[in-house]
Amino acid sequence: MRLFTIIIIFFSLAGGFLSGCNDQEQQTVIKLQPEQQTKLDYLPRNLLFQTPVQYQGRISPNGAKVSWLSLVDGALHLFVADSDNPQSARQFTFGENGVEIHEWSPNSAFVIYTISNTKLKSLQTFSLNVLSAESISLGQLGEGISVKLLKISRNWPDIALVSINDPNQQKTGLYRINLRDGTKKLVRKNSGFNRWVVDDDLQARIAIKKNPDLSQDWYLSFDNGQQRKLLHVQAKDVAGTRPLRIDPSGTVLYLLDQRGRQHSVFSQINLVENSITVIGKVKNYSINSVLFHPVSGQPMAWWYNASVPQWVSEDQQFQITLQTARQALGPNFFVLATTSDMQRLVIYSSRPDRPGKYSLLNRKTNTISTMFETAPAGLILQQSQTKVVEITTRDQFKLIGYFSPSKVYVNQQPVSAPLIILPQQSPGSRKYYSYDPVVQWLNSRGFSVLELNTRGAGRLGIGYDRYQNNGFLEKPSSDLIDAASWAVEQGWTQSDQIAIIGTSFAGFSVLQAANSSDNPFKCVVVFNPIIDIPSKLSSLQNSQTELAYFFSKLLSNEINLSPKEARQKLSLRQPSEKISAPILMIQTKKTSDAELSIVKQYAQTLYKLGSPITLVISNDEKERQEKYNAVPPTVTISEQFFAKCLGGIAEPVGDDLLGYDIKIDVGSEHFTELSAILNRTKSP
Repeated sequence: MRLFTIIIIFFSLAGGFLSGCNDQEQQTVIKLQPEQQTKLDYLPRNLLFQTPVQYQGRISPNGAKVSWLSLVDGALHLFVADSDNPQSARQFTFGENGVEIHEWSPNSAFVIYTISNTKLKSLQTFSLNVLSAESISLGQLGEGISVKLLKISRNWPDIALVSINDPNQQKTGLYRINLRDGTKKLVRKNSGFNRWVVDDDLQARIAIKKNPDLSQDWYLSFDNGQQRKLLHVQAKDVAGTRPLRIDPSGTVLYLLDQRGRQHSVFSQINLVENSITVIGKVKNYSINSVLFHPVSGQPMAWWYNASVPQWVSEDQQFQITLQTARQALGPNFFVLATTSDMQRLVIYSSRPDRPGKYSLLNRKTNTISTMFETAPAGLILQQSQTKVVEITTRDQFKLIGYFSPSKVYVNQQPVSAPLIILPQQSPGSRKYYSYDPVVQWLNSRGFSVLELNTRGAGRLGIGYDRYQNNGFLEKPSSDLIDAASWAVEQGWTQSDQIAIIGTSFAGFSVLQAANSSDNPFKCVVVFNPIIDIPSKLSSLQNSQTELAYFFSKLLSNEINLSPKEARQKLSLRQPSEKISAPILMIQTKKTSDAELSIVKQYAQTLYKLGSPITLVISNDEKERQEKYNAVPPTVTISEQFFAKCLGGIAEPVGDDLLGYDIKIDVGSEHFTELSAILNRTKSP
């Protein structure tokens, strides 16, 4: 899996809480007249959408060394330096296959890192001896073989517990492997369990089995091979219930627990008495993660998401540390590594107006220093100010969004500019208060951006959760229309200057809104839209059973519909009226042939009805589209479309589309600019 995709997904899942989101004070907004000239900053696409130049900062437990991954020749590779002299950094991995993840052993003698081999479709894990600079493989290398680190412990300073799968038997064994010489010993044969939780003595104590109905059974495992069922997790609670760690005594399992609740709480199970105690909970919100002391194993803090992350600690001194980090770095930060005494912390922070940043916080001196930025500082709009907004819908629901005005100023006042709305991609997902190159890209082209969590979004509290099984299909389209009206009322844009981008399930809602009688959009872009939900569900059942189950639950209230009602409610494949707003549909090869056929049918039907629709199909393999330093074709093509529809900057295409197999399948006459570009950039 390409690391850029992992990075984007991980930090998108790390949103949070910010007070003051109910502040609805309007700023004075100037409407820009055609004769007024305003200078816009220019952020090149190829810089905005590059892989982070540095990533995954860590510090050794003794504090002597720091490490990170840096982009070298198209892959992320491991670097280690003295903590007081980053210029002493030395590169330890090489080649076309990059490092996925790395961490330090508790004795600071080793760095364990995992490399993904794309040709062999395998994961290989290595141990780097920091003193000798020698790396050894922890397990064999072969096609389909995955070697994964499960646990390293200060109780066993030179040993790691890893899992190694047998691709022929579809089973995984657990091995203790010496980090110095690679010798290994099988300690547990897997009899069908999907996950293990390991204690500090490197004993696999908790075995988790996934059942055919996607529920889970957790077992307490004993040295003699016997097991005792610990708990059962229904399928609907699996996403919010997961083990965290076993305390050093081996008698307590810490976990996040959503069983019988609407939200996850932080709990502990006494494995001797088989009793459970809730340690932390937040009204109306799920706890998302917990930070533990690396030596004592005691929980130090936990965080939850609302509009931005909020940290909670019952340790007064550590709460002060968290407040220091928040004041200096903003609310969206995460503690990724610490020294053994927890006096130095590696913190990743992200703000909407700044690319991700890694910092070192020294608790003794109460100071914060920058380790590195994930992208050049020039990739932000210095005057761009994203704010959390609350939008009241026609039925009085409160939508949470993030509004980023374009950097267009006259007499120090923001100008009413064309607006592009970005709803969350699918039910259960959400938009976050964090850096997104798409927002910076659109802002620098002269567009304001509203990232919107419509109903159906997840991890935003009890209000949103009520719509997970009721209204997630009907409400988002009206939410989009209400959000557009709100932006006009606020004075941030004008009614004939609003566009929207919808991806996947959001494409379904966007097309619904565009087909309504009160469509507010001047133009529409949809990327891999879901046109027929039952067909998409059928496709997921063949490839991603857990995701199919999730969407089946969301659709549970629709099951009793008549076939005709279901077709009308869950499918757009037979439109009966034209859509007047210009539509750009972009479809990629990662969609199944059946889904692609449905999209083509939909586009052709709209075209025959007289809709100004253009369907663009990219036939490139998925890996080609995720290549390091390659600007996504959707960005390049959409930019030309928005410039035609709304005005604003359109950076020359150059070589962005060179080598891609892209064609206009429907409606080329509606987007003649793209036709000319594709003819010019075809490979020789």
